[in-house]
Amino acid sequence: MDPIEGVYLVTTVVLAGAGATLSAFAVTAHRSSGRTATAYLAVGFGLVVVAALATPLAAFRTAFANPRALFLIDTGLIAGSMALVAGSLAVYEPGTRERVISESEIAERHER
Repeated sequence: MDPIEGVYLVTTVVLAGAGATLSAFAVTAHRSSGRTATAYLAVGFGLVVVAALATPLAAFRTAFANPRALFLIDTGLIAGSMALVAGSLAVYEPGTRERVISESEIAERHER
């Protein structure tokens, strides 16, 4: 493996890990809030992970034979993910606030 391929794999792992982490945070936020904006974020960051994994998989399977197709795959998936992240801002309901229940309130309610 060439050094540049090793660097490519390392950066791919970092990008996929960061995207997966952000997606997991967005899923958690969506479960607790039910907001559409957080669902858009979860899917958008999930697409980042798909792009990060699909591009090198295709590259190494084809021995980097068609770089234009690889760029198209990567750019298309990243563009879709950024559109969803931007969409999360468009559907966000700025006036809404959720009431967060503290752990002590939860415990108090269960005691009743």
